[in-house]
Amino acid sequence: MNPLYLILTPLAAAILGIGVGKRAFIQQILALLVMLGGLGFLLQVHLHGFENSQISYPWINSFGIYFALSVTKINFWFLALTSLVVFAALFYHLSQEEDKIRTDVIALIYSLQFFLFGVFMAQDLMLFYFFFEASILPIYFISSRYGSPAAERATLKFFLYTLFGSLFMLLGVLFLYSKNGANDFLFSSFGSLGLSGENQGFLFLAFFLAFAIKMPLFPFHSWQVDAYAESPVETTILMSGILLKMGIYGMIAIVLPWFPMGVKEYGHIFIALSAFGVVYGALIAIVQTDIRRVLAYSSLSHVGLIGCGILAYSDIALEGAVLQMFAHGINIAGLFFISEIIAKQTGTRDLDQLGGLTKSSFGVTVLFFLFLLGSIAVPLSNGFPGEFQLLMGLFGYNIYLGIFCGLTVIFSSVYMLRMFQKSMLGKPSESLKFTGLNFTQGIGLGFLASLVLIFGLFPEMISSISDSALQILLRAY
Repeated sequence: MNPLYLILTPLAAAILGIGVGKRAFIQQILALLVMLGGLGFLLQVHLHGFENSQISYPWINSFGIYFALSVTKINFWFLALTSLVVFAALFYHLSQEEDKIRTDVIALIYSLQFFLFGVFMAQDLMLFYFFFEASILPIYFISSRYGSPAAERATLKFFLYTLFGSLFMLLGVLFLYSKNGANDFLFSSFGSLGLSGENQGFLFLAFFLAFAIKMPLFPFHSWQVDAYAESPVETTILMSGILLKMGIYGMIAIVLPWFPMGVKEYGHIFIALSAFGVVYGALIAIVQTDIRRVLAYSSLSHVGLIGCGILAYSDIALEGAVLQMFAHGINIAGLFFISEIIAKQTGTRDLDQLGGLTKSSFGVTVLFFLFLLGSIAVPLSNGFPGEFQLLMGLFGYNIYLGIFCGLTVIFSSVYMLRMFQKSMLGKPSESLKFTGLNFTQGIGLGFLASLVLIFGLFPEMISSISDSALQILLRAY
């Protein structure tokens, strides 16, 4: 199974999307086919063996840079989530009136999918860096052109933060290359360099900074809330649902196996900061009145817990991080999707001005509540297995840390139920007009909501593929 088929599909779809124009139904079919094609390819890789899904072609010979791609047990669910979140963003965009459909936005979303596939499949460190950097361009162009009046400033802040972190990662990449006798950037050449503890400490800090800004972890999060609140919801879905997962993937695939002594030396500092971000994000979310800002701070809290699990360096916590990564991507994409439907139809995102929307659309209420259950990790929802394993791993690492991070179970219930109550329940305002979902929105949200239940009931679908690879990865420690 050649991974070129997977990575080139979004580029072909971008060209077709421009040719199709504003014919929403054909665009929806195209988006559905791209998503199903991506998932079908991954299923075939799983059935026929991951060792058959690798390619490596010389790209820039003078520097030993290869166009090397592979589908592995570690990146498998990151690739699957990319297909699902891109589908959600496209379906939201295509659910609008035809005069609001933008072919340039559709093409940019597919371009982002191409770059994300590249990030997750790259087996050459310079190729990884190229895709990592290029992934911010589609987000920047969509947000700065179609966001709120404040979106350009918020997106520029995100752009500069990311470039700042990536500069340190580039220095780390070049340092690794200088130590690599093979004179190439292939991942396989960096796994056994025998770097000193001092060098691993420097490299840990260089790569961690880039990935922590992208996730983001506290205190590298100040770009996040404004970017989520002011950008078009398509880019908000993409940023929260999958773009931040690049940082999680980088931590798992690069930092942990290559710089274990760096994690030992500095990891406890950033675990403490991430744990603080878990509670800080939740407490700030409780007092927000803007739906998008509630979700932005909730994302900071959830990702902080994932960061703690990765740095705790235990089997159960790392497995929980992958489960929670996938669940968070589905849940946050669904919640932003619904929040924008509410905002567009009622004309407000202020929770104090909403209320009683259940009487206008019971379907929205059911879907909203399903995503809410996943976000607060109710048993049998997709959020429960990952959060349970993360907290178990943190208790094993440090019982006080586990108790502190466990506060998220209470706080997330408070801000999510408060948001649901203020928007969907209570007495409806006569000034608000809400008609519920159209057919396209119902299809997109219904599909995502089904995943909340499927992966809540059968979490082993994820763990059966990734767990063995994660356990092998941790042996380096």
